[in-house]
Amino acid sequence: MLALALVLHPMAVSISRMRPVILLSMLLLASAQSVAASARFGIGKKIARPPPPTAATFDIEPVPRGGGRTSASAAQAKASTEPPSQSTAAIEGLKNTLASGLAAACSKTILAPFDTLKTVQQHVEGGKSLGLLEAGRSVVARPGGVLNLYAGLAVSALGSMPSVGLYFGVYSYCKRTLGPRLKQRLGSGREAHDGRGAMCSDGALQTLSIACSAAIGNTVASFSRVPYEVVKQSLQTGQYSSTRQAMSQMWKEGGMRSFFPLGGVSIQMVRDIPYAVFTLLSYEFIKERWVLTRSADDPANRWLRDMIAGATAGGIGSYLTNPFDVVKTRLQTTGGTSYGGSIAACAAAVLDEGGPGAFLRGSVPRLMHKIPANGFFFVFYEFFRRVLRVE
Repeated sequence: MLALALVLHPMAVSISRMRPVILLSMLLLASAQSVAASARFGIGKKIARPPPPTAATFDIEPVPRGGGRTSASAAQAKASTEPPSQSTAAIEGLKNTLASGLAAACSKTILAPFDTLKTVQQHVEGGKSLGLLEAGRSVVARPGGVLNLYAGLAVSALGSMPSVGLYFGVYSYCKRTLGPRLKQRLGSGREAHDGRGAMCSDGALQTLSIACSAAIGNTVASFSRVPYEVVKQSLQTGQYSSTRQAMSQMWKEGGMRSFFPLGGVSIQMVRDIPYAVFTLLSYEFIKERWVLTRSADDPANRWLRDMIAGATAGGIGSYLTNPFDVVKTRLQTTGGTSYGGSIAACAAAVLDEGGPGAFLRGSVPRLMHKIPANGFFFVFYEFFRRVLRVE
């Protein structure tokens, strides 16, 4: 019984610290369900009665000889390449905002310890390097013990919900509007629109629209992500003992500048935009080629395929952008004062300390965090998308 109590006590304390996150998630889920119900049952919309059938209603369009395409099929092909209305894209973007925000809170809560170990490894300066176990011992040795592995969890989860929600909302909106426009003007819709041949394949244009949409979404979200990243990493490296102390002390020392250190926003964008492009391109490719095709015959295991696709995509994006993450952590945990806010100066210092291998510091715990985190995130994300009936 004593051993069981020792195991359950840290979990209970961490859950009590996450009470605001749980309450906010419940409120968002309730609002999400109401939005889904409204969309499903047409609440708030006037239902137009169909007109009585007339003779024109039952006119059958003659099919031209020689296998020519009917005007109805031509119109259908043209409509498939036309961009959706602004209101439809905005509603779907809002639904994706809710789904991704809830999914972010769930995944952050599950895998917070790995994020803490990654930050501690990357924070070490002077050519030193901490192994994974050494980083864990240094974290647990602080006052608070095992609970230090969850340092910054509340600010991380609460901060990630609006930023991730904004990111995926903008990404969804841009993908729904940008993709059809590119196909209409450069792809297969070009022939139906003005009679000219396609300049690019639809597959290449779809890849371009995903990459551009991911870049735009992360550019917008990066500004909202920097403050909570700075506070979270200050807690993880042991500079402050609580979120309240961190925020009040940082405000006294530098005001708003403390939450937006020199180089903090720019390096956040330098890391996050390539990460978003690599991750979402990989995820959309795996989803289109494997998840959807296999789930058509075996829908019961759709969640497992979503997890595998998300984990694989997250691992690819995380490993390729780890050098940017090392520089970002240095700039944000030192306030940018050690390097004058210069990304190049910080990168040169990291290179001088440990050579090219220094840019892979923290890659193991980062992958241990990002691979399952993306797996869990996309499982929850696709689940909430189905709850909200996102098209």
